[in-house]
Order: sequence, then structure tokens, then C-alpha cells
Amino acid sequence: MSTAPLPEVSNPTRPRREHTRLPIRMSAEIHTEAGVITATTRDLSEGGAGIELAHTLVEGELVTLGFFLVVDDVEEERVPPLWVRGRIVWSGQLDDGRAAAGVRFEVITAAQTEWLRNMLVQLAARAGR
Repeated sequence: MSTAPLPEVSNPTRPRREHTRLPIRMSAEIHTEAGVITATTRDLSEGGAGIELAHTLVEGELVTLGFFLVVDDVEEERVPPLWVRGRIVWSGQLDDGRAAAGVRFEVITAAQTEWLRNMLVQLAARAGR
């Protein structure tokens, strides 16, 4: 998990967020109509996530996301991943050529929200927030 400042994405039309996002890095897998893409979270909240990946995504597309806890650069097998449905709200390029996107969770159960809330509290505590 990294707590380094995140590079900014050039996208002046990005919508305002309802939930506060924490700068937490987790492995992510995005299932789109075009296939499966690996990514890393830039930030995470109960309502969505910012992600970094190799290619831009299609704004408005409905995707399935998997979030995996990573400890010491290895996915933690004892903690099951969180799978949710979300919509790509914005997508853009970073200055270094990689892409970034914002995803709003659209289909998330109470149990998934609780998992996410607990994970955010634990990861924030580890980072000393």
C-alpha cells in the first residue's frame, strides 16, 4: 500500500464526489465488454474508486470490479476480494502516459458496503490516518 501523493488527471468535467475517498492502493480487476483489465486503485471510498491502468476506459460503461487487498506487494489470500458493479464516470490520461478513471459503484449490497467500510478503516489505521 502506497501513501505517496497521486498525480493529477487532466479532466475539468469530473463530477463531484458524494463520499470522501482515501488515497489507498489496492489491486483491481476490471471486467469490461472488451475483456479483463488489471489496475491499481488511486483512491477508494464507499461510493467509488479512482483507478490507474494501461489504457483509457469508455465513459459511461458499466463494469464489474474486483478489489484485492495487497500486503507487502502480494495479494492477501486470506481476505476474499470485493466484487461490485460500477460505472465509468470519467477517464483520462496521466502525464506519464498511463490512464486513470473514476468509477461510481452502482450495484453494491449492504454486506459489500460493510466489507468496504471495514477495509477502509483498517487500511487508514495502518497508514496512520
